[in-house]
Amino acid sequence: MAAGIVSPVRNCPSMMTGSALLVVAVLSVMMAAGGASALQSGFYASSCPQAEDTIYSTLQQLHANDPDLPPVLLRLHFHDCFVRGCDGSVLLQGSGTERTAPPNARLEGFAAIDAAKAAVDKLCPGVVSCADILAFAARDSVKMVGGPGWTVPAGRRDGTVSLASEASSNLPGAQMDVNQLTANFAKQGLTRDDMVILSGAHTIGEAACVHIDNRIYDYPSASGVDPLLPKDFAAKLKKKCSTRGLTDRKFDLDSGTSAVFDAQYYSNLAKRTGLLTSDQVLYEDARTRPLVMESSNKANFFPKFTQAMVKMSQISVLEGAQGQIRQRCGYVNA
Repeated sequence: MAAGIVSPVRNCPSMMTGSALLVVAVLSVMMAAGGASALQSGFYASSCPQAEDTIYSTLQQLHANDPDLPPVLLRLHFHDCFVRGCDGSVLLQGSGTERTAPPNARLEGFAAIDAAKAAVDKLCPGVVSCADILAFAARDSVKMVGGPGWTVPAGRRDGTVSLASEASSNLPGAQMDVNQLTANFAKQGLTRDDMVILSGAHTIGEAACVHIDNRIYDYPSASGVDPLLPKDFAAKLKKKCSTRGLTDRKFDLDSGTSAVFDAQYYSNLAKRTGLLTSDQVLYEDARTRPLVMESSNKANFFPKFTQAMVKMSQISVLEGAQGQIRQRCGYVNA
């Protein structure tokens, strides 16, 4: 459909780790307070008991040939949840959909989600939603590169509306300051602390050079370089990103251990080698610096990250008779 897909219709448990047990406890408190959805841990235990194991094994096989897959899938889940909630709407194809919005221009991982959906549907056709597969995939991606696992509450249904304009207006920008980031996350029911912890996802993955033009070419200084950047580090960035506007050349968001999910991202901020403006400001702002410093120890970061991911994964979900279970993740059912 033109101008985005719009429809009037809105109609195997994973292994438990210590952090997963903590998440279950947090969920219980949130449920008692009436602040969470009715999603359930082990939602597919009866209807498709091998669902989570099948998704994980499928993604593991794909990861063996594509080492960049984990951060790609983690980012895809973020970009889904910040627009219309975690309803799989970012997966829909067509003119004017979220996938066509400028902030989503370089999203990847769609084929991996399709592969996971196909594998699950061989076992249990029409049972597992694309939105749930995306939430499981985000968790699995973190686990595959050394991060914590957690129990993903499931039962999401797939949305039938996807609009590029909503992606452009809801996704956070790479040049935002702490006030802007806080306001952006607050629209999704997330706190400033949630924002700092979820930003830690940048401990893996890459971004296009164009996103640091403002720091190495266009900063309002005599050199055009952000004075916060160490000189040798700025020189490396300019060598990698040799001119303005490069979208096909990328840099590691964590310049130290970009292939491993750890807490190095926060240590980088303290050394002022964070890449994006929206990353480095977390250390420069007195309100967020204490949590940045605390999170540089993964014993502190990992449990908080699992809690924040569970919270984010429940933003404005569709449940029960809402939405649908898509037959193909990229298309609304006929």
